[in-house]
Amino acid sequence: MNKSNITLIVFVVLAAAALYTTYDVLFSSPDHMEGVIIEKIFVEPHSTTAATPYGGALRSNYFITSEKEEQWIAIVKMDNGDTLKVHCKAEHYATKNVGDMVHFKKYEGKHFHIKYFAHNEEED
Repeated sequence: MNKSNITLIVFVVLAAAALYTTYDVLFSSPDHMEGVIIEKIFVEPHSTTAATPYGGALRSNYFITSEKEEQWIAIVKMDNGDTLKVHCKAEHYATKNVGDMVHFKKYEGKHFHIKYFAHNEEED
């Protein structure tokens, strides 16, 4: 084998791995879950996005990435003790209080377990 064949094989393997990972993240069905709200956080809109705590100061034990749009976030404790950040719609956020049970969908790749979203999608 010459160098160009090895390069081509490596490229094909890396491309296949990237495609498989992307497929896993985009097309895995969400898990329907429920938990108890332990904290509610409203994040005001900002003009920049940063991976630092809200406003540059530690607001709680959870790190929230600020975005240009406002966010309504509930920190939810599961029966197994795990906590998740659940993004809510404004109308759900307003009707739920700390201590309430919330139903939501957790999106996670089934093969690589890449967690990328948990969203409150309760029906009123």
